[in-house]
Amino acid sequence: MSQISDEYSTLVNWFDALPIYGEIGVCVIFSTLLFVFVKYILLKNLGKFVEKTDVGWDNDLFIPLSNRILVFSVVISINISLAWVSPDALVVLVHPMNAAYIVILTSMITSTIKVITPPFFTWMSSDNSGVAVAGRNNFVSGFGRIIIWLYCISLVLTEFQLEISGILASLAVFSIIIGLALQHTIGNILNSFLLAMDRPFDVGDRIQVDGIEGKVVSTGILSTKILTWSEELVIIPNNTLVSSTICNMARGGGDGIPKRINLLVDISVAYDEEIPHVKQVLIDIAKTSPYSLDSPKPRVLVIKLNEYSIDFRIYTWIADYADQWPARDWMLQHVADRFRDEGIIIPYPVNIELKTQQKGAGSGRELTTRRKIARQHAARLQMSRTDEIHREERETVQGEIAWLEKQLIDKSLSMREKDKIRLEIGSLASTLDIFDGE
Repeated sequence: MSQISDEYSTLVNWFDALPIYGEIGVCVIFSTLLFVFVKYILLKNLGKFVEKTDVGWDNDLFIPLSNRILVFSVVISINISLAWVSPDALVVLVHPMNAAYIVILTSMITSTIKVITPPFFTWMSSDNSGVAVAGRNNFVSGFGRIIIWLYCISLVLTEFQLEISGILASLAVFSIIIGLALQHTIGNILNSFLLAMDRPFDVGDRIQVDGIEGKVVSTGILSTKILTWSEELVIIPNNTLVSSTICNMARGGGDGIPKRINLLVDISVAYDEEIPHVKQVLIDIAKTSPYSLDSPKPRVLVIKLNEYSIDFRIYTWIADYADQWPARDWMLQHVADRFRDEGIIIPYPVNIELKTQQKGAGSGRELTTRRKIARQHAARLQMSRTDEIHREERETVQGEIAWLEKQLIDKSLSMREKDKIRLEIGSLASTLDIFDGE
């Protein structure tokens, strides 16, 4: 034991006997070794461990924290070196060194809040029974980081023994004056934070506000800019957006799939027409449309018996809401062409003059009528089978939902597995709701 003590004393005496350049050299070597150890051993192994985990937010957190840990290692190396080489210089620089520690620690905390806030709120709102529209909660993250940075600034000013009470009092009086003069502007600014927190739409979504429909091109702290179909730029104050009902066409899809939209096309026919015949023709048109998706399958329902017509509605899904008008144009053109070929009459409220039937036209008219009757019978048979299949599929989906709901009671399932089951239940339930309303 005494031998170890003698060797330690010899080493200390050797370090004390070094000239100033030797001490600086030792400090440089020590700082380099510490930096290499932290970067290539500690952080490298920690990075390998983070990559093996299933969650994704730890990868996003590791990069900013690793950079700040390296800066911290440099600062602590400087602190230790000054404590050995020149204690008097450390006394002079103690306040800047403490301020550096405070800033680095604050930066670590705020970076952590920025990364973990979105997955935390996603976990808090893990009920996937409906369409989830809200996005990342940037407002809460930003507000928390601002509070922490303000507290950091106060600590740094206190470290340098600067009085800030007078500055805070002046800022309070100035804020009251500005608040009274800019009430409307401040309201827009605050509402921009509310919109950022709730995220009812994103840039690129097509929305409708107070009868104005267009694509969101930018969002600001005072207003939101919408580009209409007629290439007009409409600027809507954020106060108006918060107090208005917003219809977001880009957030449909039943199960929350962005941009997918249910295209509804209403068609009226005369009372003389056979309903199964009209349904078959409209379903064939919807299925052959290049814009229609294969799933969910298109469907046609009778929605109203009007005074002079039977009203049908075509339900079909298109992949992108931007194709809504081209898809509607394509479908209406083909409806007109097919109705002409099938002899289906679209009623219209005008007076017409009946022309005298020409000789030889009777046989042609009879042939057309017989062909139409044959198509009506065939359509009636086909549509009866289609309705039966639809009812069977609906009962099957309802059974699947009931079975999945029973699985949620199983306590052996993990939270992640139950979340997947809830997501599947929401998707199946939205499929059932597609044709429940107009």
